[in-house]
Amino acid sequence: WAQGGTIMTKFAPTPWRGDAKAVVDACRGSATRLGGESVDLMQVHMPDIIQPFARFGVENRREEAHWDGLAECYHSGLAKNVGVSNYGPTLLERAHEHLAKRGVPLASNQIHFNLLYRRQGSLATVAKGKELGVATLAYYPLAMGLLTGKLTGASLRHKKDLRSRELLRYLEGGESPSGPFAFPNTAGTIPKGGISTLLLVLEEVAAVNQKTPAQVALNWVICKGAVPIPGASNPQQVLDNAGALGWRLSEEEVAMLDSAADALDWEFNGCGFQTADSKFVGYGFEKWRLD
Repeated sequence: WAQGGTIMTKFAPTPWRGDAKAVVDACRGSATRLGGESVDLMQVHMPDIIQPFARFGVENRREEAHWDGLAECYHSGLAKNVGVSNYGPTLLERAHEHLAKRGVPLASNQIHFNLLYRRQGSLATVAKGKELGVATLAYYPLAMGLLTGKLTGASLRHKKDLRSRELLRYLEGGESPSGPFAFPNTAGTIPKGGISTLLLVLEEVAAVNQKTPAQVALNWVICKGAVPIPGASNPQQVLDNAGALGWRLSEEEVAMLDSAADALDWEFNGCGFQTADSKFVGYGFEKWRLD
């Protein structure tokens, strides 16, 4: 790893892997595979939502055991910081209180948050994090590239993979597919025009600030009080992401972007099996709710 790099890893709770020891074992295994003795941040991937027998009235929620595992990782030195993911305000406060009783600060909560996904409790979750002193990490801050301004109909139209088809629908609008091969239809029906009106405002604000639309979208996340964690597949994208730092949108510009996002009566739910609020677990999708 590059000097000064931050190593973050996650534990995904499942029905057969959900006690405190499983969290510790997962953290130790990640550190070993990454060539170290510890990690900078160990997170629980999601609430304990994989409950295959819930439809029969049987649930076994073990969030407190997960938090105990995080505490053991912290006190043993396996993890320098601990966090959670996809927790809404209520569960976040419970986790914060539980860990505090064991002398462990809750460092972070990682949620889906961007200009195209801000209604289902995301803003309230960021606010609760501020109140508790827990940093909110925003994944999909660029909505899988939709907010970069680089995706075009021409670049997506000839592609047949599920992700590209759904990104095209978000971009331009379109009806939900039908038939046996429509599953999982994550995007749903998007009104004609897609995100075009929001992109126009993004480009306008970007031009005024001499930034890219992606940098503006990331800075919007920062202005809302969260830490964006965009992906990058090449050095140029790393540099472009870094261009979101060291400056701030004005309150008027944030309001312009808010208004343009509010004008859309739909939100970005992900693509295919990469969703905003659920995990595909073989027999179907198990969902969480931030609100």
